[in-house]
Amino acid sequence: MAKVFAMLVRNELLGFMRSRSSLFWALVFPVFLLTVMLFAFGHSSSLGQVDVAFAGAPDTTYAQACRREIETKLSQSGTVQPRFVAAGATASSAERLTVVLAATDGQPTRVRYDFNGSLGVRAASRIVEMALARCTAEQRGIHTGELVRFENSLPAQRPFDYGTFFATGILIMSFMAIGLNSTAASIATLRERNTFKLYVCFPVSRMVFLGALIAARMVMMALSALVLLLVARFGFGIALPLWSAAALRAVPVVLLGAAMILSFGVLLASRAQSLAAAELACNVTYYPLLFFSDLTIPMNGAPSWLKDGLKLIPTNQFAVTLRGVLIDGAQYSHFAIPLAGMALSTLVFLLIASRAFRWHQV
Repeated sequence: MAKVFAMLVRNELLGFMRSRSSLFWALVFPVFLLTVMLFAFGHSSSLGQVDVAFAGAPDTTYAQACRREIETKLSQSGTVQPRFVAAGATASSAERLTVVLAATDGQPTRVRYDFNGSLGVRAASRIVEMALARCTAEQRGIHTGELVRFENSLPAQRPFDYGTFFATGILIMSFMAIGLNSTAASIATLRERNTFKLYVCFPVSRMVFLGALIAARMVMMALSALVLLLVARFGFGIALPLWSAAALRAVPVVLLGAAMILSFGVLLASRAQSLAAAELACNVTYYPLLFFSDLTIPMNGAPSWLKDGLKLIPTNQFAVTLRGVLIDGAQYSHFAIPLAGMALSTLVFLLIASRAFRWHQV
């Protein structure tokens, strides 16, 4: 039986390596999607880079003081990444903010930018407005240094970083592509073409076949994860702790998550009578899981009742645990509930899939 198991695993892996479509979705598409998301949102928690130019009356005491205040506040904000350029420098109007400094506080300072431009440049304009108000107050003898003090209510929590968020989310997405869509389609195709008759004639038990299928596709997932994480770390400079104790602790989480997704994929195709039926079942489940599992769209702004409901989704549990263990370096005990939920989901999916699985169309 072990020889049959090894043969089935080998055949699955050879089929994967020979399929250009499978190689594309497992290795190329995750890297492509990561590239697009990083180009759109950047790596850090800021809203992107904004070009800031100064014009007007830079020689007066008031103008010089306001310019220093604006530069300081923009540099310290963390909301945007300012790049101070000369007034005549060429830049995209959507990413450009020009401050026409007034000579005295009796004159208005003009802030020019595209009202329909990027969110970053609009946020920068509000920072400039607050810096000008502070500068004017200081010039009039009103000391504002201690009027407001900002304090981080959660200093131990890591700052949100788009790079690590997308890298881990897209990793789970690639697992879903292999574990749900590809696995279910493969099983449904074999059943639709009556290829399973050969397995019955060998004979091959259902558990051996399903075990070999899951083992082979976990190897595919490992290869996909390795390529994606290496490109993210060395190609884009995303701060992923790949060579650390946190990475070692994340390996069991990744294996459990991969097994859970694969078990669910086998369950979806356990009785699918055709490839079309399997694809329909995958699409009905894949897209809701994609949008509500905190993979590529941050759910920080969702209502509390929705966040509580999302905690029950297995793929959401996978994403939260993976980021906590890998990125934050947390221990397993901090994620006992989602880990237990993932393990329970895997067992339930496997049990139902093994009982419901049929060689032939029903």
